Amino acid sequence: MPDAAHRQFACLASLAFFAALLPSGAAVRADQPKPAPVEVVRFQGDDGEQTLTGRILAEDTDGGVMLQTPNGVQHLIEAATVVSRERIEAPFKPLTPDQLGRQVLEELPEGFNLHTTPHYVVCFNTSRAYAQWTSSLLERLHRAFTNFWENQGVEIHEPEFPLVVIIYATADQYRTASADELGTAAGSIIGYYSLTTNRVSMYDLTGSQALHGGGGRGSLRDINRMLAQPAALPLVATVVHEATHQIAFNCGLQQRLAELPLWLVEGMAVYFEAPDLSSNRGWRGIGKVNHLRLSTFKTNLHTSRRTSLLAMVADDKRFRDARTATDAYADAWALNYFLMRYHPDEYVAYVKSQAKKKPFIPVSAETRIEEFREHFGDIEELDREFVKRMGRID
Repeated sequence: MPDAAHRQFACLASLAFFAALLPSGAAVRADQPKPAPVEVVRFQGDDGEQTLTGRILAEDTDGGVMLQTPNGVQHLIEAATVVSRERIEAPFKPLTPDQLGRQVLEELPEGFNLHTTPHYVVCFNTSRAYAQWTSSLLERLHRAFTNFWENQGVEIHEPEFPLVVIIYATADQYRTASADELGTAAGSIIGYYSLTTNRVSMYDLTGSQALHGGGGRGSLRDINRMLAQPAALPLVATVVHEATHQIAFNCGLQQRLAELPLWLVEGMAVYFEAPDLSSNRGWRGIGKVNHLRLSTFKTNLHTSRRTSLLAMVADDKRFRDARTATDAYADAWALNYFLMRYHPDEYVAYVKSQAKKKPFIPVSAETRIEEFREHFGDIEELDREFVKRMGRID
């Protein structure tokens, strides 16, 4: 089983992959009128000239564009590669679940099948029982997540695109398929959400080395038994973590490829990541203490590994460094837990403000600090309260 630090880089690796494609030094306009114009864009790709039709979500001053196709995938097309652009008078229409499912199946090797639910399109080459177990878990997560934020007064909308989940039968198949996007990290990440494709990819957890000896895995009963083992909880938590990102970026809570603070993006996913599988409702544990993260946070609280609230707010460096990632995620969980519990009104207002962020608009450390102070007041004073209150949590 991958260690905690490596399991954290899934969404970050996807973000870094996309950011690397940005035109160097080009300013970005993300203020397109609504609805965004639909265009046919011809450009030179790696395999020759390509044509994509979709809506323009952002455009840089050189003429490069971020184009979203009807399957929800976002494509960055650099200005130097553009051959022609033609605006068309046609509405942008996302693919239906069946259309999207068939399209994804065409991209995958032979042997994959399709399972759809109200929100999810699951493509799998493992057992149908496992696909059903996974989709049931994710539908429970979707319902719990949206209910939670609606109860906080946050406006949530239904996903515009069906949420695609790809489940590989084995870890080796998954790693091979994910190598282009995750690079060498593919071998240590059991599942990830891609900001580019808007898909979650994973493999069948019941085949994990950590769960060997759990008995057969051919039925839902077998799967429930195996994934109720203590060794399975961090594996399931990772799947929930990545699926939480997918929901957040599709329900209006967060904007894909906007420059959002990772203490919020990742801390929110960590807050939701641990399912209560002992409950027949599956999500009775929302808002409970994440004891693994709390233990790490408390261990660092009075040592040199402790990071000030100001530093956490100012930048995301600790999340991107394998040496400090585990500590950063523990701090992010603790901060989200603290703000939700003790400053809920201010936290909700802050979440709403971050939901308005546009893709590719740079945000300086000074702006991040200013935005945080605007909602939560004096950071040093809040830091003292944060340490005091979280030090008492057990």
